[in-house]
Amino acid sequence: MKKAILVVGWVFIALTSGLSTHIVGGEITYTCLGNSQYEVKLSVYRDCFNGVPPFDDPASLGVFTSTDSLLFAVELVWNQQEDTLPIYLNNPCLTRPPDVCVHRTTYTTFLTLPIRPGGYKLVYQRCCRNQLIRNIPDPQAVGITIISEIKDESLALCNSSAVYNYWPPLAICAHEPVDFDHSATDPEGDSLHYRLCTPLDGATPDDPMPQPPFEGPYLEVIWAPPYGLSNLLGGVPLAIDPNTGFMTGVPNTVGNFVVGVCVDEFRDGVLLSTTRRDFQYNVSDCGVPVAAFTAPVRQCNDLDVSFQNYTDLNDLGIVNWYFDWANNPTVSSTEFSPSFTYPDTGRYQVALVINPGYSCSDTIVRDVWLTSTTATAALELDYRACDENGLRIRANNLSTDTVYNLTSAQWQVTGPGNFQFTSSSLKPEFTVTTPGTYNVLLTVTSSNGCSDQITLPFDLPFSPAQDQSAAWSICLGDSIALYPDAPPGLVYVWEPNPDFQELGAPNPWVAPDTTRTYLLRISDPALPCTWEKEVLVQVLGDGQLSATANPGTILPGETSQLEAFFPGPAIYSWEPSQTLSDPTLVDPIAQPTVTTTYTVRATSSSGCTQTTQVQVVVLNPVCGEPYVFFPTGFSPNGDGENERLKMEGRFATEVYWMIYNRFGEKVYESNSLEESWDGTYKGQPQPAETYGYYYRIVCADGVVSERKGNVTLIR
Repeated sequence: MKKAILVVGWVFIALTSGLSTHIVGGEITYTCLGNSQYEVKLSVYRDCFNGVPPFDDPASLGVFTSTDSLLFAVELVWNQQEDTLPIYLNNPCLTRPPDVCVHRTTYTTFLTLPIRPGGYKLVYQRCCRNQLIRNIPDPQAVGITIISEIKDESLALCNSSAVYNYWPPLAICAHEPVDFDHSATDPEGDSLHYRLCTPLDGATPDDPMPQPPFEGPYLEVIWAPPYGLSNLLGGVPLAIDPNTGFMTGVPNTVGNFVVGVCVDEFRDGVLLSTTRRDFQYNVSDCGVPVAAFTAPVRQCNDLDVSFQNYTDLNDLGIVNWYFDWANNPTVSSTEFSPSFTYPDTGRYQVALVINPGYSCSDTIVRDVWLTSTTATAALELDYRACDENGLRIRANNLSTDTVYNLTSAQWQVTGPGNFQFTSSSLKPEFTVTTPGTYNVLLTVTSSNGCSDQITLPFDLPFSPAQDQSAAWSICLGDSIALYPDAPPGLVYVWEPNPDFQELGAPNPWVAPDTTRTYLLRISDPALPCTWEKEVLVQVLGDGQLSATANPGTILPGETSQLEAFFPGPAIYSWEPSQTLSDPTLVDPIAQPTVTTTYTVRATSSSGCTQTTQVQVVVLNPVCGEPYVFFPTGFSPNGDGENERLKMEGRFATEVYWMIYNRFGEKVYESNSLEESWDGTYKGQPQPAETYGYYYRIVCADGVVSERKGNVTLIR
């Protein structure tokens, strides 16, 4: 016999903490590999929705004697793999129940099982069953035992267990026949006999996942009246053909029911084994499917139409589409959600017929109108005013449609700074203040439902309230351009001044002999806006650059803040740059290792330069106090304060320190300033008393510092 399977299945709901209800079923199979070696597989099923906790990791498989004494247990590690079992229904007029879902995973191990009198029992246990089960009392307190027996006759023959061919369906329908092939396969040709049998109880709510499983004997579950082997589901009782394993019956009650099946294996009239399987039938109200789909009520400028089918059909359901139901029903499809390209615009009736010829056949018809856009979107912008509040604009709708009436207009204006404006009026007004490019989008819709769009951009060069001031610096005798980034297309008018005559030039050059402010008026021919700009040109003399260092004296590893001072805009350059954070800043951070003089160069807007210097003094490192500190005491008493003894120091390249007790015995030593003593020696807390210390430090310049002293341990 090949691969005996014992299967237990049920659906769970969430229970109180500590009580696991996630197992839906399972099976144990074994295959003899020869030389007393067996491959054993444990397949476990759990509820997708209420599977908390998930699959056991590890799962415990107990190996028992035939008299239920534990020999040993094996921990089976979960491989994190699982799949979802499909739901099958045998009638196209039924719909899948919405809340039934099962995951499955498989554990594999190899066992050495030498021949022994009576053979072995392989056992896996779990608790508990779904509280909605109707045919056993108090199901939340009832567990499951998955068991597979390897008899001594099988051991002698190196025989493998029989295999059930199919896992029972996850859901069946009330008032519908149960027609299920519950047969098993035995490759060695042994005779198989099938019968209904009572499932086994298992683990308890107090110990829902025993590791190892409990010792037997393993008791059968108790049936809740009026249920039993002769009435497992209600309605027409379940029955199984003893020779084929084919199961029949007609349930009449919605709910969850535990069912047990046994297959007895005979060879030459001798019973070799019994393979037990218990599982749960989830009896649901499988309603009649109703045809439902969506399609565009109207579609513009596209003859290719997509249809979305929302009918809840099972795998046997039949779908027939008719794309011109009234005029040409031969244009059809059997795809679930098809697409179809129509030959021309027009109005069409589309029909969806499900399960034709069955009592649950249903038809739904919808109209689809394929048409074209005849609207032409057009707009103009009327710039109403421009003042300190911004640029006020009115948008005018100039759209037309020569075939259908225009029924709606939708405006959307976007621009810099996440500007958003929407309106559905014919002539909306809005105000913009942030400089940049704006886009006005107009969407118009006609009475046939088709739309046309147009986008018109416009620019606002400056904010009405924006400060246009600018400042430059030059050395005496130099010249500079006043407005090098002046936008094109605008009108520029400078106030009269003695430095240039062309007052309409956007970017005139000047060479003033003293600091002077120039005034400019800017206007846009397309907008009712005028802006003013001031340009300050500062004329610099020599000796106006200075610099500071704060602090001016540092220790190795410390930093100093440098800063240059110049009366006008300038570009800065510091040297030497290797020890600076950024030599182009006006205030870089310096971290020299030796005393360093820094030179800063400031280049004005016109290109003239000035230089000055500042010095940062770096003191030589000292390995003695105050840069080395050894505490006088510590208190490792568990209060979270001053718990460890730690030496502090700077500038050291080598370090050694040690602690010794009053007997001269060394109780701690270290070669690192990062380590600390916790007040123990050889794992034992040391008494509260005075200890001696010694340290030796080699400084960065090679100087050696040594010291001895006392430290007090306080508890």
